[in-house]
Amino acid sequence: MRTLVQPGQALQPRRLLEWAAPAGDLRVCLAGGQDLLRGLVSALAERDVAHAAVQVVAAEIDRMAYLTGAEDPSGERVATYGPPTWLEGPVTLLGANGILGPGPDGDTLLHCHAVVVDAAGRLHGGHLPPGDCLLGAGGAVALATPLREAVFAASYDSETNYPLFQPTRLPA
Repeated sequence: MRTLVQPGQALQPRRLLEWAAPAGDLRVCLAGGQDLLRGLVSALAERDVAHAAVQVVAAEIDRMAYLTGAEDPSGERVATYGPPTWLEGPVTLLGANGILGPGPDGDTLLHCHAVVVDAAGRLHGGHLPPGDCLLGAGGAVALATPLREAVFAASYDSETNYPLFQPTRLPA
């Protein structure tokens, strides 16, 4: 087994916890022809939701890319994203989970990982980059649980040298 050592000072405690009250689940249906992540961010913004846990339960995908981890050749981090793997449809989503919240620049970000089956029946999985998951005619269905009181916000993590989603208490 290989042990990975992060480049920065270890955050203590490493596990961060904030209690948040869910605000009930929302069902979101997206029409085909749009990007999965951008479509979800837009549909949730229309419902005034900027912070949520998101589960994509069904999607028909015409074309998509996903990213997996790779060793960071610069040495600035233990790992970074490798080059995208592109899949041509039909691609069937088996499941996806994401966190909706503010990114490091303050813009709303949906960080999402998915497991899919390609047209040849092969299993794939990884991080979905925004703008690279075109929905087919069947669209997508997602469940979103808006968060209140405490949310996830991406901020710089000194241990990993990456911006990571971290639980954050909202001001009263």
